[in-house]
Amino acid sequence: MKKIFLLFLFPFPLTAQSDYPQNYFRNPLDIPIMLAGNFGELRENHFHTGIDITTHGVEGLPVHAAADGYVSRIKVGPFGYGKVIYITHPNGYVSVYGHLSEFNDAIGTYVGKEQYKDESFEVELQLQPDEIKVKKGDVIAYSGNTGNSGGPHLHFEIRDEKTEDALNPLLFGLPVKDDVAPVPVTLLVCPAEPGASVNGKNEAVKFALKISGGKYILANATDSIVVHGKIGFAIEGYDKETVSNGKNGVYSIELDEEKKMIYKHHLERLPFDDLRYINAFIDYDEYEEHSHFYQCSFVLPNNILPIYDSVVNNGYVNFNSDSKISFRYLLGDAFANKAIFDFKVKSLARSPVPARMGLTPYVHVLLWDTTNLIDESSFQLSTPSRAFYENEELIFNIALEKKGFASSVSFPENIPVQQSCSFTLYADIPENMRAKSFIVQKTKSGHYSYIGGSWSGNGITADIKSFGTFMIMSDTTAPSIHTSNFDMKTKQEDLSSLSSMKFTIGDNLSGIKSYRATIDGKWVLMQYEPKKKMIWYTFDEHCGKGEHDLVLVVTDKCGNSSTYTKHFTR
Repeated sequence: MKKIFLLFLFPFPLTAQSDYPQNYFRNPLDIPIMLAGNFGELRENHFHTGIDITTHGVEGLPVHAAADGYVSRIKVGPFGYGKVIYITHPNGYVSVYGHLSEFNDAIGTYVGKEQYKDESFEVELQLQPDEIKVKKGDVIAYSGNTGNSGGPHLHFEIRDEKTEDALNPLLFGLPVKDDVAPVPVTLLVCPAEPGASVNGKNEAVKFALKISGGKYILANATDSIVVHGKIGFAIEGYDKETVSNGKNGVYSIELDEEKKMIYKHHLERLPFDDLRYINAFIDYDEYEEHSHFYQCSFVLPNNILPIYDSVVNNGYVNFNSDSKISFRYLLGDAFANKAIFDFKVKSLARSPVPARMGLTPYVHVLLWDTTNLIDESSFQLSTPSRAFYENEELIFNIALEKKGFASSVSFPENIPVQQSCSFTLYADIPENMRAKSFIVQKTKSGHYSYIGGSWSGNGITADIKSFGTFMIMSDTTAPSIHTSNFDMKTKQEDLSSLSSMKFTIGDNLSGIKSYRATIDGKWVLMQYEPKKKMIWYTFDEHCGKGEHDLVLVVTDKCGNSSTYTKHFTR
């Protein structure tokens, strides 16, 4: 996909690293800190806002309060941080402990009462300073793998209480051993206007790197970088610590031209509202096509990240004369370890590629700083101002899909979207099927992801935050329910030897919306772990000895429900 490039000049906030209290916070675990992820690490659609401390595949390790304070917030849910505790400290910081398996007895009892009060597994509780006070070192919970976690670990954050910004925990003197510099891996050289070129082409070119004499250079001695016009640079790299081989994020990146700084950022503080701007921070084409994170040393017009120390000419360099120019990248971590990468660029006075001609009629230009409306017979797309990071060219295709009632509409997947856009698909869906019909987005793997939507006339409208292939499908199949630790078909069973009742639940398309379990007509707490498609009830005071009747109802996002009943004894 080619783009329209315009020059925008705007001021950048200058961030200076502040002094943070050293050794105020203790290690929240009893084992040495080994990082599975660090602050500012690049993730899909967001920066990582804390550090992930590995628990070596183990759940149930004691999690300690990092400092004196009070539990100010508790959240339980199937996604995000799963089970998470927030502690507010008297010095104006908040520590966060995510993906927990269980709370301590006092906190667990408090949360359980609120769950039964609300008749909901998912709760978000705001506490007063005098409700649950903690001392530094108190066991508040146990490590786990709940929520959007790819394996057992503790997610630990430090936030600014006033702004709620996430702060880099590695700046607080936590006992992390790191005397290893970051590792630059690949340089990406990007033409930033139609007539610009890299090695004779108007397309980005990659150059592998290697270390030599304590510095990084181009890996292939025969490689040369020949450029003309407006050019941006991006670099792929990672950081690691002394005792771990994990590939984590880089704290700071600086680019110098002829020994003068033209770009620098560092990851000290991140507002949560700005995390999605990672899609302007990275080269989005490379991420979509190859799943690689190249960190751009230039700043797109709609990039408001407050991480930049110095940016000259928005980070771009104009090459319009016959000359050779030296550049230096410096990649640093939070412990002052630095890697140096030196390279030279040959500049050409004249472009070896012709300038682009006018746009073809089927291309729509999406402007980043105003609203856009595309109204076609098959669909309508409405985008708010600042939905994109720069002007984009949108090419769409309409094709008949065999699995849906209507034609599919395909947009390029490599256009990043910052704000939700309104998307309408038109189709002649029978009235009696509309409640079961919705928009789906086809994933790269060929699966269908539920988007939803509401009907008006012959159009169904939903908010989208990424591009790709969209179509209308229907779901008339009820969710599935299967027992995991007892006989599903036996009508009456003695379960007195079990500590819990476990079920696996699933849905063929739209996904699980809700579930509800009652024993003898009274609601009971079912935990939910979507990664395992599992729900379970741990027998407690709400189900004593004797005969009981269970009713479990699982409903999907289209209102299809399945009901399972069981008569059992304890």
